[in-house]
Amino acid sequence: MPVGKQAGRDVNVWTLRFADSNLERQYRDSKLLFLFAATRTIYALAAGIWAVFTLLNEFAIHDPSASLLALRIVAILGNIAAFVVTLAMRPGRWVEVGISAMAAFNLFCLSLVLASMSPVSLPYYTPLSNAIVQVLCCYSFGVISFAEGTLFASFVLAGFFASVTVMWPEPPLKIFFSATWLCTAISLVGLGSYLLDRTQRIAWLRQLDLTEAEDRIRALLHNVLPPSIAARKLDGEAIIADDYGEASLLFADVVGFTALSATMSSTALVTMLNELFARFDRIVARRGLEKIKTIGDCYMVASGVPHARDDHLQVLMSVALEILDEVTKVRTPDGGTLAVRIGMHSGPVTAGVIGRVQIHLRCLGRYRQCGEPDGE
Repeated sequence: MPVGKQAGRDVNVWTLRFADSNLERQYRDSKLLFLFAATRTIYALAAGIWAVFTLLNEFAIHDPSASLLALRIVAILGNIAAFVVTLAMRPGRWVEVGISAMAAFNLFCLSLVLASMSPVSLPYYTPLSNAIVQVLCCYSFGVISFAEGTLFASFVLAGFFASVTVMWPEPPLKIFFSATWLCTAISLVGLGSYLLDRTQRIAWLRQLDLTEAEDRIRALLHNVLPPSIAARKLDGEAIIADDYGEASLLFADVVGFTALSATMSSTALVTMLNELFARFDRIVARRGLEKIKTIGDCYMVASGVPHARDDHLQVLMSVALEILDEVTKVRTPDGGTLAVRIGMHSGPVTAGVIGRVQIHLRCLGRYRQCGEPDGE
């Protein structure tokens, strides 16, 4: 892998972001569908939890605070509204903003619970238990990234100290132990979020590498096999062999190639054949036929394979005429002209993929020469 590309894949040890901003954006986009489904579940769960605690207060604790009841109703309606939005809208980058906004909304509501409740609720809604629930909300069960969750957790920690020193003062020793418990919870949940976020990113990179490797394999197979045959090979079909009742094959080779090659350097020889066969390839592609292989100076084309067609012979004869015309445009290094001998076969053909190394499509049938060096 190129050094620059590898450097862009490096993950910041603190923020867990990729060094390459484009790669970071691509990773986040790949998670949108998951985030969309996960947040919908979290919004519904949050609304349910707020409703449960509202009912517990009304039927068990009987906190007389009207502001506390109003706050809980707002929290329930806010989460229900967010859930409805996810039902009405399509996944998009707004999901990331929505996750952070709703996390902040629920954290704010939980903080206001301590400020709006009466002393009767204090034994049941201690600052420590409230803060621990907030910590869970910060990381939203892995939906929010580690960096964002840690930022929210820092605000929770500050709010906790405000609640035990200003709103509901506690003895210093109790504050110390409660803070220790809270920091432990933040550390454990934060570590889990860190490892999950990092593992997801590494797994995504591996999936990206696998997809790229599959694309390269697919492209390579398409270079040596017809697309329909390559697809069957990729699907795991071990033995590919098809019979065609009517098909045509064309063979073309350079006249006097052995003697000609003895007078040319290897570079000049390959250059000349590349130019010649490139012209043949363009003709074959334009006519929608299939190039089977080249062996030395021999060029082989199939018509009606792997896709049957009624005009297989007519089209192949047109290709033969075009090949004869193109040959006249290629010159040897000393300025001489080339000539090709063309042979054709029409009839039943068996086509299949033979070999496990350097595989190619093979056509098996009888060969009959029907052309001479001058195309007569």
